[in-house]
Amino acid sequence: MSAGRPRAPAGLGRAGASLWRETVDAYDLRVDERAVLENACRVADTLARLDAALVDAPLTVAGSMGQQREHPLLSESRMQRALLGRLLAQLRLPDADDLGDLRARERSVHARRAAQSRWAQAHGSA
Repeated sequence: MSAGRPRAPAGLGRAGASLWRETVDAYDLRVDERAVLENACRVADTLARLDAALVDAPLTVAGSMGQQREHPLLSESRMQRALLGRLLAQLRLPDADDLGDLRARERSVHARRAAQSRWAQAHGSA
């Protein structure tokens, strides 16, 4: 694969493509992490479809015996949200604040190494 951002998997909807783009723009993911992210993106698309279907749907429906029960899409939406949370947690991505701190530490380490190299060259050390 060429350098740069990995291409979004085919068939993602708006929600999944947005999640993919925002994640790969912020993080360098391994192949296994990209597979988990793809699953999360597909779940995000499913959630978007469920949310759209629930916009005008009643919260309750008649059950098999005529009793009122929650709309089945509410339960499915809840399960998909839990799955999305587990998939994203599986990626173990640092928070944006932590990522900024990590990049600052990396810059500090690089700057320190460069300074040490310059000092060694100036003073005849290896």
